[in-house]
Amino acid sequence: MTETLNGPPAATITDSILAAIVTISADAIICVDEQQVIIFFNDGAREIFGYAPEEIMGKPLEVLIPQRFRATHAAHVERFGRSDVHARRMGERGQILGLRKNGVEFPAEAAISHLGSEGNPVYSVVLRDVTERRRAHETQRFLAEAGEALASSLGPEDTLRNVTRLVVPHLADACVVNVYRGGRFHGAAVAHVDPERAIALERIRTEHPIDPSSNHPVARVIRTLAPLIIAGSEGTTTASGDIDDEPNDIFNKPPSAAIVLPLNARGQLLGVMGLYRKHGSYDAADVFLAEEIGRRAALAMDNARLHDLVHAGVRARDDIIGIVSHDLRNPVNAVRMLSGVMLDREREEALAPDIAEYASVIRQAAEQMDTLIRDLLDVTRVEAGQLKVDTARENTEELLSDALRTLAPVAAEKSLTLRLNAPNDLPFVMADRERVAQAISNLVGNAVKFSLPGSEIIVRVAVLDGDLLFSVSDRGQGMTAEQLSHAFDRFWRSSRTDRQGAGLGLAITKGIIEAHGGRIWAESMPGAGSTFYFTLPIAA
Repeated sequence: MTETLNGPPAATITDSILAAIVTISADAIICVDEQQVIIFFNDGAREIFGYAPEEIMGKPLEVLIPQRFRATHAAHVERFGRSDVHARRMGERGQILGLRKNGVEFPAEAAISHLGSEGNPVYSVVLRDVTERRRAHETQRFLAEAGEALASSLGPEDTLRNVTRLVVPHLADACVVNVYRGGRFHGAAVAHVDPERAIALERIRTEHPIDPSSNHPVARVIRTLAPLIIAGSEGTTTASGDIDDEPNDIFNKPPSAAIVLPLNARGQLLGVMGLYRKHGSYDAADVFLAEEIGRRAALAMDNARLHDLVHAGVRARDDIIGIVSHDLRNPVNAVRMLSGVMLDREREEALAPDIAEYASVIRQAAEQMDTLIRDLLDVTRVEAGQLKVDTARENTEELLSDALRTLAPVAAEKSLTLRLNAPNDLPFVMADRERVAQAISNLVGNAVKFSLPGSEIIVRVAVLDGDLLFSVSDRGQGMTAEQLSHAFDRFWRSSRTDRQGAGLGLAITKGIIEAHGGRIWAESMPGAGSTFYFTLPIAA
């Protein structure tokens, strides 16, 4: 015992206390003599290696090391004993492999120290089993790679192939994904350690699907919507099941272990994934990993299904647009032409007032239909990235003058003033004259719709860096922040009661400006009107 200058004696760590600490350590602590014979083996070593101290004491250290590393390891220990280094901490060297009593290898980290006297050297090893840590790391890496692989595939067939290839051979010797929707099988995807067997098995499952009313594991999962785990003799069985009903088409004999999972997404059964091992078993960690893969696979399959539905919808819409543009535009043009002929005859012959009025209304309706057809075609081109602009060096003043000249009567009809505010000597712009006129017409026409009679609409132009900045301002009802966020969405209107147009004008205008390499945006406040801005590049 030692005493302090003031106070009670301080406690000391005795040999018996140290021995107790070493004995109960969770790490394996092993001591060997100069001939590398084991002379100490604690409880932690018993738990890790599976040997009782009495059966391992006096045995050579090499029994705890895989056969292929024994010679090099013994030489390494000898060199360490002759060196000036007395200890190497855990982590200073790479991971090593240990050998359990049952013959299973495991990854480990170790610290080694050189103790004792020169005549009686003792080597001490502190070893830590890192199996779970490595497995957790590999699981996270595998799931990350799986997520990336599944996210990269949008088509249903690619998705199914990626699902099966992910798990073979990492988690299974064979994987079969049976696509099942609406009470029917819609094909299967297979991966197998034997590529030829995979081809045959995929053909069998596709041409002869499983009977959902049978006792086949896949059929049972479809009926119960619950996983079926046949873990094997060495595994932890999560759910009991008899695998004898599994046909021998997987390995020409019943698999040793299987995990059969329902693939559910948004409350809908999309299919069943079966993982099969020819030999060995599944443990709880394998089941966890399989279920995580199953969840990701179900989401990927659902995304692929939705992707196909969207593409089918787009194709159907394009077909309808084609019909509209071809079969509807011809009669519309005929109506426009004939109503125009009637109105021209009015100048030569006195038509009845009511007939002249009817002809005028018919012509206006035909022109509105023609505008709608053109807008539908334009918005389709914008969405497909096929809106073409043929830019040239254009006189900005002439471009604005021509565009606004046709819009002034429209504004005047609603008692609105259309004013241009622009500096003299505006630089030329690179623009498609017809398309920019269409964009300005859409913006001014939109302002006319929502402006109060007696107010004014102002078109401004200013130089901004290497661009010209255009703006169209009105004093209409304005928009809330929520409405403003949808202003350029197709088929959107700020008010559900507003039936003027199909809500395509701003979406088309955005496509036109962006096709020129410009930007477009809007500012608005309720009750204070709106201002739409866009830029065009200045010509060199």
